[in-house]
Amino acid sequence: MKPLEGLLAGALFYLLGAIPFSYLLGRIVKGIDIREHGSGNVGATNVGRVLGWRYYPLALALDLGKGLAAGLLARHWGLPIWLAGLAVLGHDWSIFLGFTGGKGVSTSLGILAVLSWPAFLGTIAVWGLVLGTTRLASLASLCALAFSPLPVFLLSRDLEGVALMGALALLSIWRHRRNIAQLSRGQEERFSRSRSGSGSGEKRG
Repeated sequence: MKPLEGLLAGALFYLLGAIPFSYLLGRIVKGIDIREHGSGNVGATNVGRVLGWRYYPLALALDLGKGLAAGLLARHWGLPIWLAGLAVLGHDWSIFLGFTGGKGVSTSLGILAVLSWPAFLGTIAVWGLVLGTTRLASLASLCALAFSPLPVFLLSRDLEGVALMGALALLSIWRHRRNIAQLSRGQEERFSRSRSGSGSGEKRG
């Protein structure tokens, strides 16, 4: 890989990840800044809480698609897969939002899908199991990403992929540090589809 190629591809992946779909949905659907409502996070769960749960799958798919696109482009161009991880940095620190953003879980899972579809499905199963058991979206996300390097290693022995998912898991833990503190105090809000998503309410988590 030539340095210039890597630099240009990395910039493209960052900008791809930086597209703030959840923020845009808030503006389009209700004319609001989603960062000022619900948990304040620019991610799919907060979209569901604030805009209504019918928008949750759309926000989730769009954020996941950023990682999927970055990973597929990296593979297509014969570039190291770790460059696709810059899409997660773009999501977490978007240049379009003053270098604020989400927590990168969905975008990380999009990259995982490129690394290994079976590992992706196994990780989604862990996410669903923890969410169904605890109804804590943050805990489910943390457990899923922490688990993700294991199936990548067992199924493909792709050490670069293992290292990338491990790094993304550590990044997610750091981005969830406030949620982790709330979990330790038993104050983390539980996932509930019964909420109407009125778009109002105090910032949490």
